[in-house]
Amino acid sequence: MSAFGTLFREMRQGKRLSQMDFALECEVSAKHISFLETGRSQPSKGMVLHLAQMLQTDLAATNRLLSAAGYSQVYSDQDLNAPGMAMIKEALDHLLQAHLPYPAVVFDHEYYLVMANTAMQAMMVRMMELGAHFPARPNFLLSLLDNEGMKPFVGDWENIACHMLQRVYHEHLAGPFRDQPNRLLEHALTLPGVPQNWKSHVVEHLDYPAIPFTLNLGDQQLRIFSTIATIGTPLDVTAQNLRIEHFFPMDERSKAFWQS
Repeated sequence: MSAFGTLFREMRQGKRLSQMDFALECEVSAKHISFLETGRSQPSKGMVLHLAQMLQTDLAATNRLLSAAGYSQVYSDQDLNAPGMAMIKEALDHLLQAHLPYPAVVFDHEYYLVMANTAMQAMMVRMMELGAHFPARPNFLLSLLDNEGMKPFVGDWENIACHMLQRVYHEHLAGPFRDQPNRLLEHALTLPGVPQNWKSHVVEHLDYPAIPFTLNLGDQQLRIFSTIATIGTPLDVTAQNLRIEHFFPMDERSKAFWQS
């Protein structure tokens, strides 16, 4: 079996599609799909791109399929500070600054912090003054679950922790490698105190339009919720993996805290 055939089969099976079902969707014969997976047929570059589109893979997975088939990758994977990403970086800066005085961050697909506005930086500094420890490149999920991170400051921690674990779990299931290990989730579940019932936990506050959470910063109690946005129609792997999270106050006291 070829490298392409192995990878292609893993992606197809990850979508829970039989060879026959997938062949019908692609408008090719099941025999041809079988030959591609066993290596008896070599796909053209156009066929690889067609298969990736039908599998609804992300840009990184499309690149991996192309490489496995012996073709050059078509989507860039640039550092955010690269010249070619200047317009993306400028747009992110605008979104972060426009959200002031409220906190906003940018993180990647593994929840590592990429950018933060001054309100978020000030909030993290305040947590550090109260005893928190953050690595040079914080991971939002792991920090939320860490006794030395954000965990002590989250009032309804178990509810939020279960929500975040469920989100990471379902995001992985929706991806092209759902049958592969979910490394981030595996790491998260090794942290002390993680709720054992995280997968079956029913998220509370169903009477709200969004999940609220409380941050206790010394004598300040802040009630907030957040929204998450993505880069529209990205053609770069890094750009596709970025998430922009904006935090909003839920009451006048929390609003006054940041406006002051």
